[in-house]
Order: sequence, then C-alpha cells, then structure tokens
Amino acid sequence: MSTNDLATRYRLLNSSFKKTMVYHIGIDAGFFTEYTYMIHAMLYCLQHKIQFKLYSDDANFGWEKGWEDCFIPFCEEVHEPFHHTYNTHRLPSWKTLMQDKKQPKTRLLKWKLKATYKNVTGKILAFLIYNKPVSLNFQIKFNPNQHFHIPELEIDGDYLHAFRKLTEITWKLNAATAQECRQLADNLQLPPQYVGCQIRGGDKITETNLLPPEHYIQLIKKKTAIRDIFVLTDDYRLFQQVQTLAPDMRWYTLCSPDEKGYVNSSFTRSDKELKQKQMARFLSSIQILMGASVFTGSITTGPSLFLLKKFYPDISPADCSHEDFPHASTLPIPERGRVAAEYIRRH
Repeated sequence: MSTNDLATRYRLLNSSFKKTMVYHIGIDAGFFTEYTYMIHAMLYCLQHKIQFKLYSDDANFGWEKGWEDCFIPFCEEVHEPFHHTYNTHRLPSWKTLMQDKKQPKTRLLKWKLKATYKNVTGKILAFLIYNKPVSLNFQIKFNPNQHFHIPELEIDGDYLHAFRKLTEITWKLNAATAQECRQLADNLQLPPQYVGCQIRGGDKITETNLLPPEHYIQLIKKKTAIRDIFVLTDDYRLFQQVQTLAPDMRWYTLCSPDEKGYVNSSFTRSDKELKQKQMARFLSSIQILMGASVFTGSITTGPSLFLLKKFYPDISPADCSHEDFPHASTLPIPERGRVAAEYIRRH
C-alpha cells in the first residue's frame, strides 16, 4: 500500500468514529518528544475507536500555522483557544509525585492541584463548546507493550510496527518545506552513499550522559567502509572535533558555526524568522539522515530514537544492543539513559 493510500484510509477510518479526542501538540517538549506523544495518542484513539483531531495553533515548533507550517495535514484541525491553557499532558500520579525527593512536597501538591483544576476546566469547556464529551491529552493511557491490530491500516504487530505505519501517515513535509529542505541538502553535495549520525549537546546533557564523538567514529569505522559522514549536531564545536579526530573521513553538516548547543526553551522563544530557519535546517537534516546508507544514533536523543524506530530492524544503535532495542525504545528517558550507560560500560 502506498503512503497516500494509507493516509486516505486513515482519514476515512478516523472520521468514522463517533467519539472525539482533541490532541494538543507542541506544549513544552522537544519536537520529537511531542511528535512521539502524538503518535501514541493516535494509536490510543484507533484502538478505542475515537476520532483524533489536532490542535497546534500554539505549537512550540511552529511560527504561524502550527503543524501546517512544516507538514501536510492528516486529520481535522481545530482552533478553539481554550486548548492552549486547559488541554495539557497527562500528569504523574500522586504516588509518583510523593516519591520525588528533589522538590518540596508542598510545591508538588500545589502544582498537581493547579493542573487538576485545569484538566477539569478543560473538560467542561470542551463539552460546552463541542456540545458533547470530548477527550483531551490528560486522558490518554497509552501502553506501548502490547500487540496492535488495526486491519484497516494493515497494522498487525508490536509497537515498532505500529509506530512505523503511523509515521507513513504523518511524516509528510508540505511543498514549501520540502523545497527548502532539498535546496539545503543540494548545497552540501553529498555523494550517493554516505553515513548518518547524530551527536547531541545543549540541554540534553541535563537529562542523560552524552556519548563522546570518538564513540561514533569508532562505531562507524567498525560498521562500514563508507567515509562520507553527515552529522546532525547542535554544537559546531562537536563537528570541528570529529574533523580533527578523523581527518581521513569527509564530514558534512547543516549546523552553523555560531551554534553552541540546542536549548529547547530558547528555541521556543525565538522569533518567526529564526524559528523558520532553524526548523528548515533541522528537518532537512532529518531527511538527509533518512537517506543515509547507514545511520547510527543514541537511544537517549529524540531525533536518533525516531530514526531508529522508523527504520528498525535495519538499524545500528550507538548505545544499545539490537536485541534490546525494541524494549528500550518504549522506556522513558531516565531508563533509556540507564540502558545506554550499562551498554557502554559493557562494551
């Protein structure tokens, strides 16, 4: 089945459901975390026969139209502004909050009560505006560790199988973004065969230990004889490092010399022109990595995890065994960080 046929089938199936969910994307996390949450919400809706609708007017990766700034729409989009404040992600349980040793209990209680108030208010507003009960983000209870059976979309397998199918439906750049990405890629003059990898810096260091550039160089040399390497990185100093460490390899990147590490909170506050430029380079880099003969990346970084999931089983994780990847791919980032650290320690 072609991706266009699959998208058409999804629209028909989705619109046939009587119940409705409005999913708010682009709230407060990095792009691929937000994208993955959306895929999970879509799978949840398909399983429970709920029509999935999207709210992205305030998406932190957009600058004018939200999702449609970069992508082709795949479902009905709504624009009621109450979703901005009252449609938020599912919160940790009271038990989980009480186990947090880093934050004062009174602060956590106030935060939970405030968020609960928002959730209740959101449900009431949704009912009043849509004249029927409508599910919101916080009501999603997604479990990736199960078998997914949605025959209308040829989904009959585990989480990675279902994830790949839904990326075929959703990952479609609009004409303007696709053209911009092609121009950026053409300027690099990459050869037909090249390796792709991501080396992350920036705010990711606060979440998990990062792999040094040397690790990627060793892994690439072990995996393939190809010596043209495209690097997705947010810190030009890392790009300079790999050039110095491996002068026998030809290195390419779209990272600009003034970039010293991506910080999501700074990106989301960027003005329209800067955000548009950064998203074009970011999405172009992803498209280039999709075309690589070999790709390697860490399970702890959003773009790499997305690409590893999308192309599984034909993957080369940098910090996880091939056998452990299906389970590791479903874990939250602290646990993925522990899996990665243990793998590096043993290798």
